[in-house]
Amino acid sequence: MSAPAGEPLLRARGLVRRYRTPAGTRTVLDGVDLDVREGESVALLGRSGAGKSTLLRVLLALEAPDAGSVCARGADTADLRGVRPRWRTGALRWYRRAVQHVPQDSAASLDPRLSALQAVEQPLVRLGLHRAGSAASRERAAECLEAVGVGTALHGHRPRQLSGGQAQRVAIARALAPRPALVLADEPVSGLDAPLREQVLDALARVRRTTALVVVSHDLAAVAALCERTAVVHDGRLVEDRPTRDVLTDPRHEAVAELVDALPRLPAAPAGGPPLLV
Repeated sequence: MSAPAGEPLLRARGLVRRYRTPAGTRTVLDGVDLDVREGESVALLGRSGAGKSTLLRVLLALEAPDAGSVCARGADTADLRGVRPRWRTGALRWYRRAVQHVPQDSAASLDPRLSALQAVEQPLVRLGLHRAGSAASRERAAECLEAVGVGTALHGHRPRQLSGGQAQRVAIARALAPRPALVLADEPVSGLDAPLREQVLDALARVRRTTALVVVSHDLAAVAALCERTAVVHDGRLVEDRPTRDVLTDPRHEAVAELVDALPRLPAAPAGGPPLLV
């Protein structure tokens, strides 16, 4: 059966997540609804502690919500299936193929024993798509590395031999390898200097050509460069979900207004575009 027109790739409804703390129960997500459709690039914006990282973990099926549901359309099927974490990773293999993750500290996420090419091959083997070391897996890994600007000369390098920007691009290539429908990137340019930041933004811009993209960030300049739509999380709730240009030029929630006002701007912005953020 085919999916209805406009059916989202990822659909979250009424997400609630609570944690027990010494001071009592803390509600980190409080009734979050979010849709991501094919071809969209969406930012999840918010201050530290707003709930965006917890939302990311729930969307990745790394944590189960206390209430609500996450559904996703698989890479090779058109129906929507409910997702909840399982102790056995095999139960979510179909979901791991459809939804991939670029972690914040990509260098730390790479196995120090593996070359860049082997790191990108890794999900292909773990998800049962190719045999380890096969010509098909090597070809796909090389294709993904080239797609994010990591040339052949770096394919044999291990993480310690890569710069921060190179390691981040290898992690992006690794996420692309299973041909996911959606990539979720967590603070992808956090802590990078300007040249490396531009390299990673360029790699993520390439991702948008083949898959939907969700970027978790508090970096408004990166959001403006990458995402056509922005959803803002504040105190565990989604307080804005509009086109990025509208959110950045006319924020409706005070938390967003404070973030926008805190950033320096260049003297002029291009007509019809978002503000130029330094």
